[in-house]
Formats: sequence, structure tokens, C-alpha cells
Amino acid sequence: MKKVIIFNIIFCLLVIFICYTYFDSKSRSAVAYNYAASYVETNYEISRENIQAVEINYRMGMGLFEILLEDVSTKEIFSFEVDIRKDYSLYYFKDLTYVHRKNEGVQ
Repeated sequence: MKKVIIFNIIFCLLVIFICYTYFDSKSRSAVAYNYAASYVETNYEISRENIQAVEINYRMGMGLFEILLEDVSTKEIFSFEVDIRKDYSLYYFKDLTYVHRKNEGVQ
């Protein structure tokens, strides 16, 4: 009986840890997207309704989010690197749109 109780406690702790990690990564991704969308809205003067996320990748070794955003009306792609702290404040932001367009052959 003790083994079943201990197993259930360990299983519950494992489920709690996995759920916390999953939802933390999703919320960090949403915050990073918000920083990138705000940057596009202010610097490229594009309405937030016309901004759509194409790809949001988390680079495990570097701890950065690589975000590709698209302007729905003109089909322009914007590329960013975003790093946020544990408290979701902005730590690092880099606009890689020019480099991305140069690599794609669009100038």
C-alpha cells in the first residue's frame, strides 16, 4: 500500500512539473511574439491586425526565440531574435529582417 501511495505522489509531482514547463514555454513564446509584433507595429508602421506569426522557434542552446512575422497585406517577412528573462521582461532583441531578405534573395 505504501508503494502505491509513493508512486502516486511521484507521478503527480512529475505531471505538475511537465505541465508547468509546457505552459511556461507557451507563455514565454507568446510574450516574445508580443515584443516582436510591437516592434513591427512601431518601426515598420504596420497595423497589428495585419501581422501574422509564420514561425516561432526556441533555440535550446542559446535560449533565444527566433520569430518570423508576415505582413498579411504585402506578404513581407520580418525576422527577429528575442530573448526574455524569467520574469518575462525583455533582455535582448535583434532585427534580422535585412539579413533574412538578403539570404532569400529579396532586396
